[in-house]
Amino acid sequence: MTTCQEPHRYDSMFATLPEDQSYPHRHKCAGCAYEAGFQAGLSNQEPEASTALNSLLESQAAEVRHRSPRVAYYQGYTDGLNEYYVQNPRG
Repeated sequence: MTTCQEPHRYDSMFATLPEDQSYPHRHKCAGCAYEAGFQAGLSNQEPEASTALNSLLESQAAEVRHRSPRVAYYQGYTDGLNEYYVQNPRG
Protein backbone atom coordinates (compact mmCIF):
# COMPACT_ATOMS: atom_id res chain seq x y z
CA MET A 1 0.00 0.00 0.00
CA THR A 2 1.13 3.53 -0.73
CA THR A 3 2.32 5.67 2.16
CA CYS A 4 0.88 9.12 2.82
CA GLN A 5 3.29 11.99 2.16
CA GLU A 6 0.92 14.87 2.99
CA PRO A 7 2.07 17.64 5.36
CA HIS A 8 -0.87 16.93 7.69
CA ARG A 9 1.29 14.13 9.13
CA TYR A 10 3.06 16.83 11.14
CA ASP A 11 -0.04 18.68 12.38
CA SER A 12 0.05 18.72 16.18
CA MET A 13 -3.77 18.56 16.24
CA PHE A 14 -3.48 14.80 15.76
CA ALA A 15 -1.40 14.33 18.92
CA THR A 16 -4.61 14.73 20.95
CA LEU A 17 -6.31 11.75 19.31
CA PRO A 18 -6.35 8.44 21.16
CA GLU A 19 -3.86 5.79 20.17
CA ASP A 20 -5.21 2.83 18.25
CA GLN A 21 -3.33 0.00 16.60
CA SER A 22 -6.28 -2.33 16.20
CA TYR A 23 -7.14 -4.25 13.07
CA PRO A 24 -8.35 -3.46 10.40
CA HIS A 25 -7.25 0.19 10.47
CA ARG A 26 -3.79 -0.29 11.92
CA HIS A 27 -1.34 2.22 10.41
CA LYS A 28 -3.99 4.07 8.38
CA CYS A 29 -3.24 7.78 8.17
CA ALA A 30 -5.27 9.73 10.73
CA GLY A 31 -4.68 12.91 8.70
CA CYS A 32 -6.21 11.37 5.59
CA ALA A 33 -9.08 10.06 7.74
CA TYR A 34 -9.73 13.54 9.14
CA GLU A 35 -9.75 15.06 5.64
CA ALA A 36 -12.14 12.39 4.33
CA GLY A 37 -14.49 13.01 7.25
CA PHE A 38 -14.24 16.77 6.84
CA GLN A 39 -15.19 16.56 3.16
CA ALA A 40 -18.16 14.31 3.95
CA GLY A 41 -19.38 16.74 6.62
CA LEU A 42 -18.77 19.81 4.47
CA SER A 43 -20.88 18.17 1.74
CA ASN A 44 -23.61 17.39 4.31
CA GLN A 45 -23.35 13.67 3.51
CA GLU A 46 -24.06 10.84 5.91
CA PRO A 47 -20.82 9.63 7.50
CA GLU A 48 -19.47 6.46 5.88
CA ALA A 49 -16.37 5.84 7.95
CA SER A 50 -15.97 2.15 7.06
CA THR A 51 -15.82 2.81 3.34
CA ALA A 52 -13.57 5.84 3.73
CA LEU A 53 -11.15 4.17 6.15
CA ASN A 54 -10.67 1.13 3.93
CA SER A 55 -9.33 3.32 1.11
CA LEU A 56 -6.87 5.39 3.19
CA LEU A 57 -3.15 5.52 2.73
CA GLU A 58 -0.89 4.26 5.49
CA SER A 59 1.33 6.44 7.64
CA GLN A 60 3.67 5.91 10.56
CA ALA A 61 4.99 9.44 10.49
CA ALA A 62 5.15 12.04 13.24
CA GLU A 63 1.83 13.13 14.77
CA VAL A 64 -0.40 10.59 12.99
CA ARG A 65 1.64 7.60 14.13
CA HIS A 66 -0.65 5.11 15.88
CA ARG A 67 -3.50 7.63 16.16
CA SER A 68 -7.06 6.44 15.71
CA PRO A 69 -8.23 6.95 12.13
CA ARG A 70 -11.83 6.29 13.24
CA VAL A 71 -11.75 9.13 15.77
CA ALA A 72 -9.95 11.33 13.23
CA TYR A 73 -12.65 10.64 10.61
CA TYR A 74 -15.50 11.52 12.96
CA GLN A 75 -13.68 14.61 14.27
CA GLY A 76 -13.22 15.72 10.67
CA TYR A 77 -16.86 14.93 9.94
CA THR A 78 -18.01 17.02 12.90
CA ASP A 79 -15.75 19.92 11.92
CA GLY A 80 -16.87 19.70 8.30
CA LEU A 81 -20.55 19.55 9.22
CA ASN A 82 -20.13 22.57 11.49
CA GLU A 83 -18.50 24.43 8.59
CA TYR A 84 -21.37 23.35 6.31
CA TYR A 85 -23.81 25.06 8.68
CA VAL A 86 -21.65 28.17 8.88
CA GLN A 87 -21.72 28.40 5.09
CA ASN A 88 -25.42 27.40 4.90
CA PRO A 89 -27.06 28.92 8.01
CA ARG A 90 -30.54 27.82 6.98
CA GLY A 91 -29.47 24.21 6.38
